Amino acid sequence: MKNRILIIDDDIIYRKIIQKLLCSQYHLSLAENFVEAITFIETTEIPDLVIADLNMPGIAGVELVSLIKQKLNDFKIPILVISGMDDDKLRNELFQNGVSDFLTKPIDRIILKEKIAALIIH
Repeated sequence: MKNRILIIDDDIIYRKIIQKLLCSQYHLSLAENFVEAITFIETTEIPDLVIADLNMPGIAGVELVSLIKQKLNDFKIPILVISGMDDDKLRNELFQNGVSDFLTKPIDRIILKEKIAALIIH
């Protein structure tokens, strides 16, 4: 059975890039915003990994990550953040709030696959 990944990104281009890159290896679910992501988490199987953009309409950054962690707290699901922002203070704050790893846009496809494989194994 394929591992399940929830991808949360309001940018349809990035969702499609990641979907095309990973669809043969993983079962993917796509969410355009936080509300869709939470609905998915509450009504569907818990994912093995969450990939989330930080800049989302309505809710963003550390607050977004914190709310996802709250919903998945009992399951210890890793979160991989992908963002156009690359700031050491932000990274530290994200890691302190439970983010498992961080990638900067534009993403390197090989590194993305490696990080996903490492996060799902652990």
